[in-house]
Amino acid sequence: MIRTFQQHQLRRTRLLDGLWDFATDPNNVGLTEQWHTQFPSASRKLVVPSCWNNELGLYEYIGAAWYRTYFDTTQETNLRLCFEGILHQADVYVDGQHIGDHFGGYTQFSLILPHLAQGKHELIIRVDSTLDWQTLPTDVADWYSYGGIIRSVELQELPDVYIDSLQIDYTLSGDIAEVQLQVQLQSLSLSDQPLVVNAATEGETFSEATIHIAAGQSYQLSLHGTIANFRRWDVGHPELYTFTIRAGEDDLTDRTGFRTVEVSSGQILLNGSPLYLQGVNRHEEHPEWGFAFPPKLMLKDLAILQDMGCNIVRGSHYPQSQFWIDLLDEHGMLLWSEIPMWGCFMSTETLASPLFTERGVHMLGEMISRDYHHPSIIFWGAHNEIDTRTQEALELTKTFVSKIRSMDASRLVTYATMHPQEDIVLSYFDVIGINKYYGWYEGSVDGFRDMLQDYYRNAESQGAAGKPVIMSEFGAAGIFGDAGWEPRLFSEDYQADVVQQALQIFRADPRIVGTLIWHFADIRVDVRSDRPYFRDRARSFNNKGLLNEYRKPKLAYRLVKEIYRSER
Repeated sequence: MIRTFQQHQLRRTRLLDGLWDFATDPNNVGLTEQWHTQFPSASRKLVVPSCWNNELGLYEYIGAAWYRTYFDTTQETNLRLCFEGILHQADVYVDGQHIGDHFGGYTQFSLILPHLAQGKHELIIRVDSTLDWQTLPTDVADWYSYGGIIRSVELQELPDVYIDSLQIDYTLSGDIAEVQLQVQLQSLSLSDQPLVVNAATEGETFSEATIHIAAGQSYQLSLHGTIANFRRWDVGHPELYTFTIRAGEDDLTDRTGFRTVEVSSGQILLNGSPLYLQGVNRHEEHPEWGFAFPPKLMLKDLAILQDMGCNIVRGSHYPQSQFWIDLLDEHGMLLWSEIPMWGCFMSTETLASPLFTERGVHMLGEMISRDYHHPSIIFWGAHNEIDTRTQEALELTKTFVSKIRSMDASRLVTYATMHPQEDIVLSYFDVIGINKYYGWYEGSVDGFRDMLQDYYRNAESQGAAGKPVIMSEFGAAGIFGDAGWEPRLFSEDYQADVVQQALQIFRADPRIVGTLIWHFADIRVDVRSDRPYFRDRARSFNNKGLLNEYRKPKLAYRLVKEIYRSER
């Protein structure tokens, strides 16, 4: 996949990115007409990865579309098709046969083709960007839900016994890191196979294992090692360790950083030291590329975050690309990662839906499994702005938080509430995020003061008084270039005034441990003439970015930079 480092030396991999055949299916006839066996002749070319809503004539297209490409095999082989991200429903066909499907546009999935014959093969993918009240995100979300194959597609050639997954866990004591590697192996062989498995990192050799894996079966083993005088990963000090597993004719490389994160006495401690978080919310979106965000622009976004004085970014509101998270790992920048559960207009019927809950649990599992090793991630976010005053939200919270904690006890669990004074789920989280927009949607900026006092009383009544608080969203819209003599609504001056006043209030409150401004750069939103939502989004953009959509700084950016780079 697209990472900042190579994950395989023995395993042969190749990207299938490039020009694919593409056809929209507005009447949804492709399945009945079996386009997977006879691709429509009236097709066009489209680059993969990309979003079709950035193409002429498809700006507002929602629905099904079909993609086709070809790949060759020089001999019979086992193949793994890896898909980094497809919005939102994907059905995959090879040589006319349906081989699998996946729902969820921001996490990767893979499909195995064992003993595929030599020759040229046709790969067709039906993609459906349709959303409804039981999808994640739902059909009402405060960003534009593009359609398409938004991240890379990779083809991997597998030996008969291959490494299916690796999980790196560790315990730290003094200057010693005790490391445990959980290696999952899978056999596609028709006979039992002996196998030698070993691992290494930076000259340290782990315990070696010789195993026998039965034909067609899986096998899990643990390898142990000790690293003395290890270097801790920290903000601005990105110490990373690369681990390579070799199993017979296969290999897998991944990396992590050793650090601890915990909550104590109302503070967030990173490596035992209190952490004050300064950051922004960031969508992985651009008006020319949509969610198919190019690596070059990721580097620019990171440079802007560093220039601003940020030490954290929130991945709003979905798992972002691994290349981006690799960059954060490499530059010592923290990340709050979450699933696409934006609930401002979400009904209690949705919150109580078994299908919706099942999809959310599955997405949490995919996100945590994929990104488990990234040291930059210190928070898993369960949900954003659902109605946490309701019993339905409470039950869903219990399920989601239980899923997160069952998979990862090394990170903190958080969420963002828009009902802090009446919220009933506070006790289930390690850290509380509060989304409020005084000065924009509600009254004046001074409203934050009374709201926070009401929240503290509510938290105390629930036994959550000592939990760290992050102001996870606040801000105001400012249209780039609209400046004047006084702070008018939608002007850069007004936005800067709101953000500056809010930061002064939050930084003076010792119970608030961080601020995440909404948001990094202006983003496209789904404004439709036939729906009442987001009618305040001038230009069809959420204009609360400190930068405009092309990364040009507004007045608020310069003021935030001055504040974030000053002593608190």
